Amino acid sequence: MKKSEIIFGVLRLPIDFLVTMGAFWLAYTIRPFTDLIPGVHFEFLPEMLPSIPEYFWFSLGASAFLVFLFVINSLYSLKSTDSFGKAIFKVGFLVSAWLMFIISYYFLVVHQLFFSRISLAHIWFFTLVFITFGRVLIFSLQSFLLRFDIGKRKVLFIGANDLADQCYCFLQKDPHYEVIGALSDTQYSRKKGCIKIIGTLSSLKQIIKKYHIDEIIQSEQDIRNTEAGDLLAFCRSRQIRYRFIPDLLRLQRTHVNIEMLDDVPLISLQQTPLEGWGHVYKRIFDIVFSSILIILLIPIWIIVPILIKIDSKGPIFFKSKRKYRYQVFNIFKFRSMIIDADGKKKELLTQNERSGPLFKIKNDPRITRLGRFLRKTSIDELPQLFNVLFGTVSLVGPRPHLPEEVEQYKQHHYEVFAIKPGVTGLAQVSGRSNLDFEEEVKLDVFYIENWSVFMDVKLILKSILVVLRADGH
Repeated sequence: MKKSEIIFGVLRLPIDFLVTMGAFWLAYTIRPFTDLIPGVHFEFLPEMLPSIPEYFWFSLGASAFLVFLFVINSLYSLKSTDSFGKAIFKVGFLVSAWLMFIISYYFLVVHQLFFSRISLAHIWFFTLVFITFGRVLIFSLQSFLLRFDIGKRKVLFIGANDLADQCYCFLQKDPHYEVIGALSDTQYSRKKGCIKIIGTLSSLKQIIKKYHIDEIIQSEQDIRNTEAGDLLAFCRSRQIRYRFIPDLLRLQRTHVNIEMLDDVPLISLQQTPLEGWGHVYKRIFDIVFSSILIILLIPIWIIVPILIKIDSKGPIFFKSKRKYRYQVFNIFKFRSMIIDADGKKKELLTQNERSGPLFKIKNDPRITRLGRFLRKTSIDELPQLFNVLFGTVSLVGPRPHLPEEVEQYKQHHYEVFAIKPGVTGLAQVSGRSNLDFEEEVKLDVFYIENWSVFMDVKLILKSILVVLRADGH
């Protein structure tokens, strides 16, 4: 999912809450001066107004309740396929239902009528107008940015047939999409209907990298199982949305999402619950927990650097390069090895005890005396909390690997790139560095496919137990 989609999707929630609070404030402010209905006058005394604190807390709760109604009715869905008009109709219906809840609350709980019936009408009217205006502003800003290709989803078709041609023509008219073309083994550098054939399936990776593809729609049914598996793994590792046009005669009985594009059915396979709002929840979780842990661990930030300086020569922190997709970044650890440890690694490669691309030997001679304790207790990993805070890694996720290790990945290993790497994870607490690499990948893929906030909390608690038992690498 593109960042602009997430930003605009999330932005709707605080805007709706704030403008609803604004509607309450405006209704309260103008009530003593006007009924706001030409030719109609209601008797009203200023003493009938509730106190400002009382009114504030009521409006706060009512505004939060309206947002809750919007949430459970999917008005904040980051993948909403509703038209703008349909979304506004939903807003009007829910705001009206919300007003009924307010009236019922006063009648059944407070046992009195609202202080002013005309103020209720004002609240309903201003809330509806302000929320609609906010949605119009967001929609207009999105539409403006789409003119500069900001937020457009770049789509690539796999296969060229009549159904694909129909979808292709439909998406070309949608300003949210930019259709790059299609890949086909039977036609090359030609057109089928309005579909532009830009290459063959063998050039898939190069085309995705060249055009920064966001979504793939497969219409070709005769792709071999191995090729289909590689295609799914590749899409997952790049967070590319994968959809396909089903052959309804061959469609298996599986639980999938079926969408209609014009009158063509598309099947969507969910890659991870971390798409959309899951991504937002996880980032908030990372910021909150890493900030709390950084503050709680202030004694560690003071004591460990002093001990490192006493124990051996060299810097306090060790900066190590890691690779995630096409990005190489640095993670920070407390130094637990001698200076030039990476340079001496080449001399020890023949002693590697792990299968796969990762390197590990027992009694590594490069580790310092204090470093053995830091590694056994995982204290050396704690500076990565700052990486979490800045967003380069997550608290929980697949283990981040060195660029030279990533170069040795097989195709299915790239599935771990579906989400950010983490300081800890399911693989780390299920066997630490003693796991076979293939088993580690399987655990990471299971986490990606079954993520939940509860699972993150559970894995963090397990990680703490691992540290307390000093069951480190």
